[in-house]
Amino acid sequence: MIYIPEIFLSLGFLLILILSVFIKKNQHIVIGYLSLMLIFFTQFFVLKDIFLFEEIFKSFFVIDSFGSFLKSIILICAGFVVYFYLIVKNENSLQRPEFSMVILISTIGMMLMVSSNDLLSLFVSLELQSLALYILVSFSKEDFNSSEAGVKYFVIGSLSTCIFLFGASLIYGLVGSTNFSEISQFMSDQYSVPLLPIVGLIFILVSLSLKISAAPFHMWTPDVYQGAPSIVTAFLSTAPKIAIFGVFIRVLVYPFGEIIVDWGKILVILSIFSMLIGSLGALKQDDLKRLMAYSTINHVGFILMGLVPGSEDGVTAICIYLIIYITMNLGVFLFILNMRRDQLNVTKIKDLSGLYKTEPLIAGCLAVLFFSMAGIPPLAGFVGKLLILNIVIDNNLFFLAIIAVICSVISAFYYIRLVKSMFFDSPKDDLDLLANTQSKLLLSIFGIFNLSVILYPQFFLNLCASISLSLFALR
Repeated sequence: MIYIPEIFLSLGFLLILILSVFIKKNQHIVIGYLSLMLIFFTQFFVLKDIFLFEEIFKSFFVIDSFGSFLKSIILICAGFVVYFYLIVKNENSLQRPEFSMVILISTIGMMLMVSSNDLLSLFVSLELQSLALYILVSFSKEDFNSSEAGVKYFVIGSLSTCIFLFGASLIYGLVGSTNFSEISQFMSDQYSVPLLPIVGLIFILVSLSLKISAAPFHMWTPDVYQGAPSIVTAFLSTAPKIAIFGVFIRVLVYPFGEIIVDWGKILVILSIFSMLIGSLGALKQDDLKRLMAYSTINHVGFILMGLVPGSEDGVTAICIYLIIYITMNLGVFLFILNMRRDQLNVTKIKDLSGLYKTEPLIAGCLAVLFFSMAGIPPLAGFVGKLLILNIVIDNNLFFLAIIAVICSVISAFYYIRLVKSMFFDSPKDDLDLLANTQSKLLLSIFGIFNLSVILYPQFFLNLCASISLSLFALR
């Protein structure tokens, strides 16, 4: 059966939950490695059926290449985060077996999200991953900042849920169904689309924008990123973002593909606001995690810009951008996890001072990742941004392309500031960088990937083109 990945992961989670009762010594480490093995085998089942297509559970879910591709990326992100948790020394409050298991629950929800073919199944999946994330954000119960971040995230998440349900009810009120196929059929049969489903779609887009940190619905992001434990922030900035982008693309392209003129205008506004606020907001930050929050908002703007035309090429470019995005973010957060002073995690930008003089390999890899985020050629980030810009220009959205270029120049300034601090400032003698062999190796791999993408762009283009084709075949 082709829907085995979610079932396998769920059954594996239940088995680990039972085993945790009998494990007494180094419980969090043993559970972590068991979770890592489970994620690995689930990835195998996902890749095995990546080119198949089938609607399951009375069309509540759909199995296709697009969904399988996103599931694979989500599992990679979850696997890396669990591995980071195991190889990096964490605070005592984080050394609990529940951490890896909550990661698994959230991953199950995200995998179901990207395969949802109905607004009801999408809602249930969203809540499953959101409830797990609320727990993760406030996981460090001894840290006031973590608790505060958890409350903020919960309030915003609850608001997002209410808005989503209201939008879905408006669509159901007119269409008479929440299934994507039937909504798509209704839209295509209408000579003039009624206002009610468009309003419902706007509410759903607002709800998803709150979760994805698209401006002007980004207010929670810097505070939550800073307040949450660094290992949780690494997870928040990768896997959930991938899942929500998948939902964004599937909802807009498939059931509402007939009204691209309407939702395209909304995406233009979201994209412009996100790029401007993300690039300008990062300029005055002195905390690396808050800077990464604004960097994420900026990248969200770029990705949404690729979706504006609603074309197959646009989705292809977005898929490539998402691959590059997770390698950059995971690499930077791996470094942040290793920053210590007096056995406590530090995240101030000034702590990067003189890093090249003490750890030249780590500084070099970080410089590659920061320059890639800035979109400086010939790095991977440049390839991703170039593909998005080409799509926008081909669709005569020149003003959007100009704003994107201006924001890229602004963002390059604060990334260069980080590199300058690492290579030219005096080192901080009291910084204890616990960069073990595994961390250095992984950081090097992320750096090499961002250096080498330019050598094999056609491979990624062909792969992502076939993936986006499966999505547009539904229309």
